[in-house]
Amino acid sequence: MNGIAGWVSKNINIDKSTKSISIGKYYAVDGFSAKPIRVVTHIHSDHLMGLKDSLRFSSFIVGTPLTLDLIEEIALQDSESRDLFKAKKKPLNYGEKLEFYDSSLTLLENDHTFGACQILVEVDGVRVGYTGDIKLGGKTRIMKDLDVLIIESTYGSPRYRRPFKQSVQEVLIDTVRYGLRRYGVVHIYGYHGKLQEVMLYLRSNGIEEPFLMPENVFRATRILEKHNVLIGNFHGEREKDSFEQYVLFKHFNQAKYRRIDGSVLNIILTGWEFENPGRKIDEHTWVIALSDHADFDDLITYVEKSDPQIVVIDASRNGEPFELAEELARRGFITFVLPSKGE
Repeated sequence: MNGIAGWVSKNINIDKSTKSISIGKYYAVDGFSAKPIRVVTHIHSDHLMGLKDSLRFSSFIVGTPLTLDLIEEIALQDSESRDLFKAKKKPLNYGEKLEFYDSSLTLLENDHTFGACQILVEVDGVRVGYTGDIKLGGKTRIMKDLDVLIIESTYGSPRYRRPFKQSVQEVLIDTVRYGLRRYGVVHIYGYHGKLQEVMLYLRSNGIEEPFLMPENVFRATRILEKHNVLIGNFHGEREKDSFEQYVLFKHFNQAKYRRIDGSVLNIILTGWEFENPGRKIDEHTWVIALSDHADFDDLITYVEKSDPQIVVIDASRNGEPFELAEELARRGFITFVLPSKGE
């Protein structure tokens, strides 16, 4: 055990400013570090930090085919970055292993968002797994036989439990149906990936009205369709005058500009609701507790089922790493928080 702890201290670093998770000599994950391989676990902006620096320095940009296509379509604005990205991108399917000198990298299934992955690095005879942002259930694979597990801590406090999480989808669908009956038009606000997840929920539950969306959401949805995530009957927002009833999907940041004049029903998707699956915040707006992150109980469940020798908790992003570490230590796990307090 002392040997593994010593290896961790020399070979794993999490940088608070760049958000990079560095593993060994070769791998920088979800942030910039001067390594030959940059791994992107998913499309969300806090995991794309420093990508332009990685394009200049790293030899390969690794991710799932869907994540890399989404980056090229919606995250890179200038032609120089797109050209570099096309030259350096290295798509890996789930379970496919990339050998690099005396190490290997494998991407594993993760239900956090479309195209998301976990990573497994094998180097120096040590197996290191990183969850990225994680959601249990669905296709998520719990990594086992690990020497080191690096895990997120977004909802790492026991305050962040959702005992109702199995009923959220039903509440969401019922609220959309109510909005279509009463208003004819429903506006849904959320992040990339979560919006398309809701589109699939609605389609699979018989809601056939047109889906409208602004250009950036439309482009992301079109990429998903190319990867066999079939939404159907979706259109650009400019076509709204062609339809009497529809559901409009917008980025979460636009919710503060929502219409509350009684012409539409607004639905805001957030993971920061822990009392009820749905809550009315004004006469024409509901907040629905739809999260793509593991809550506190799910994080504990993941670690207990994985049963690694050492747990490293990512404290570089928003979350409660120290409360999670305290609970895991109470349960007998050797746990480090990186970066540690004061770094």
